[in-house]
Amino acid sequence: MAFLMSAVDVAAPSGVWEWFILNVFGFISNYGWRVVVFVILLKLVLSPLDFYQRYKMRKNQRITEALKPQLEKLEKQYGNDKEALQRKQMELNKKAGFSYMSACIPLIITLVLFITFYTALRSVSAYMEFKQYVEMYDSYVTAYEDSGFDYTSRVNKNFAFNSGDINYAEIDAWLNKVVKDEETINSYIDSEEISELFAAVTVNNPAKTLMRYKTDYIDQGKSYSDYVSEHRGDTISNKETADFNLAMSILMQVRAQEATVKAFEENRTSFLWIKSLWVADVPWANSVPDWSTFKRTMSSIKKYHYLEWDANPGKVYTDNQTMFNDMADPDGTTNGLTYKIVTAKVRDNSKLYKTNGYLIMVILVVGLSLLSQFITTRQQKQSGQLNQAQAGAGMMKMMMWIMPLMLAAFALSSSSAFTLYMVTNSAMSLIINFITTLIVNLMDGGFKKKNTVVVKHGRLDPNDRINKK
Repeated sequence: MAFLMSAVDVAAPSGVWEWFILNVFGFISNYGWRVVVFVILLKLVLSPLDFYQRYKMRKNQRITEALKPQLEKLEKQYGNDKEALQRKQMELNKKAGFSYMSACIPLIITLVLFITFYTALRSVSAYMEFKQYVEMYDSYVTAYEDSGFDYTSRVNKNFAFNSGDINYAEIDAWLNKVVKDEETINSYIDSEEISELFAAVTVNNPAKTLMRYKTDYIDQGKSYSDYVSEHRGDTISNKETADFNLAMSILMQVRAQEATVKAFEENRTSFLWIKSLWVADVPWANSVPDWSTFKRTMSSIKKYHYLEWDANPGKVYTDNQTMFNDMADPDGTTNGLTYKIVTAKVRDNSKLYKTNGYLIMVILVVGLSLLSQFITTRQQKQSGQLNQAQAGAGMMKMMMWIMPLMLAAFALSSSSAFTLYMVTNSAMSLIINFITTLIVNLMDGGFKKKNTVVVKHGRLDPNDRINKK
């Protein structure tokens, strides 16, 4: 009996952004490029708002230039009363058609997208991590059963053999390699997880027990099929027989673990230098989280209850709660022992496991944010939307440094998928900013002609004749 899984058995997130990433862009196999393409297209769709913002900012700039003499006069008149000065400046700007809200709309939309994308990619990351584990577990169980054991009975500590089709030739070749001497056997059973399992089933000398298989079967020219036939009906009542079957069962477990490495390599979601897109791009994080981190991540997405049988909408192994409990350890009774065993060989492989990333995405996020803040602040100063007399000037200066730090915090604590979204979004914003600014510059002649209007304030001043020439 094999427990072949399909993705539909794991409850996929149901939000709008999640649906786009998981389904609409499903024709792109790599999830990293899905995020990149999706964000690029989204930014292009929203680019008219960026053009509107640049257009308004340039119009404000021309209005500010036209009102400069009158603004200077107000500064002399109300220089000692900052509140009155600001009020008078706003009144003058309003009469001239100055727009204070033009920069707010794209900012609000960007903030909404940031929050909703953060939530969506948290859900997608948890889903993909759980799905990845389910695929590894299923490969583990299938390979275990192909070795001749009924996995469900093994969970129940009966260690019975199944009656399914077994590839004996493949197992014979593997066993001949593993049990050629005691040193080789030990190399297969000395991992921390396997040692724990041997201790749990009270096999005192697994190497010696497994050497019996070499002596009684391999050296006698017998096949694994002979061993299965002889022990198929055995119970655990006889200590010697029980030790032999337990030791063989655990040895077959090592073979099953090797299948999980292949499953991980085939299904893992790497991107460029990042080993796992669902883990932060940092050198101190591993592509496969430890049990406590994995459990905490699954529990954080309360809507899907991935590790809870009663509430899990995906109902993995819906007809076999024993299998689900073995996989998910919902009560924490084994401290994630199965998870540790299933992922052990992957975590032993430094090429697959250690150092998920190198902070490259984090550095890009901070650098692009600083550049974007600098350009935006400069444009707002030129347009007159930001000056020293306005109360928001100090806040904007503060945000120029606070925003990159906030994004760095998100990048360090979030999945690489979300950091990739931030990098792509920032890069596209800079490109669109550059293009729309060029277009607005070409239209600048119209601004100059249109905004030679004089807004009179108080008695006539010689300087009111603006752009007369």
